[in-house]
Amino acid sequence: MLPKLEKIPSVISSSIAVKRETGPYMDYPLHYHPEFEIIFVAKSYGIRLMGDHIGNFNDGDLMFISSNLPHVWRNDNDFYQEDKNLNVDVYVIHFREDALKSGFFELPEFDHISRELFIRGQQGVLIKGKDCQKISELIMSVYFSSGIERLINFFKTLDLFANTKEYELLSSPGYANTINTTDTDRINKVMDYLMKNYKQEIKLSEVAKLVNLNKSSFCRYFKSRTRKTYSQFLNEIRVQHACKLLVRNRMTVSEICYEIGYNNISHFNRQFKLITGMTATEYKKNYLGNANQQ
Repeated sequence: MLPKLEKIPSVISSSIAVKRETGPYMDYPLHYHPEFEIIFVAKSYGIRLMGDHIGNFNDGDLMFISSNLPHVWRNDNDFYQEDKNLNVDVYVIHFREDALKSGFFELPEFDHISRELFIRGQQGVLIKGKDCQKISELIMSVYFSSGIERLINFFKTLDLFANTKEYELLSSPGYANTINTTDTDRINKVMDYLMKNYKQEIKLSEVAKLVNLNKSSFCRYFKSRTRKTYSQFLNEIRVQHACKLLVRNRMTVSEICYEIGYNNISHFNRQFKLITGMTATEYKKNYLGNANQQ
């Protein structure tokens, strides 16, 4: 994908950039930056793109991302409706590998961080299980502290990230550092349109027209940038929203099928199983079973 290079503001009083974002929604276009990123979503939900990964994010999600991996976070459309009264609360830490001193993370005490965490982060690391809460609490401690205490909490955070065994790698290997900033606006324009209109019938000609290409040229262009066909990308967005509806609403599978833009239940079922590895009914039972065990 062709994201924008995000310039992280330098922080004169600290070696790391720490911020807390609160507001009606989080709506970042596809972007990348040379800094590593830690993000804790205390309160928010929507869809997340990470390299060639597409998935949902929810309250409590915690991630580590190494430099130059394209990513985007976009809230569900509910957040853009004034009558919903929704808001977000997100903690973010940015730092460069040489933020403290060139070669600092090559010290023996930090070998497990550079050898394990930084390499995993090239695919995007989603933390799961009990360690998620421990690390999230440390991230908030980093935000609310300063000086030496902030650095100590930061090192503890990285140490837990590197040592946890409960994590998921999201993007395919080798996606980071393959960035070309040409035509960034084109890809973001297409993604924004699809995320806003996935519930409706979308004609390929309409999407191609957004970026001034004919259908065949657009399909070649889109796959060369995203490693996915246009139809695959749209199906993944729709299926991720279907997953959310399955566990949050009382809608039937058939109702969800039409709600997310499909007009054929058989096609929906095929795409759902192809993308998730299970049927919609199995997905819901599996989710409810895991929730009951917690």
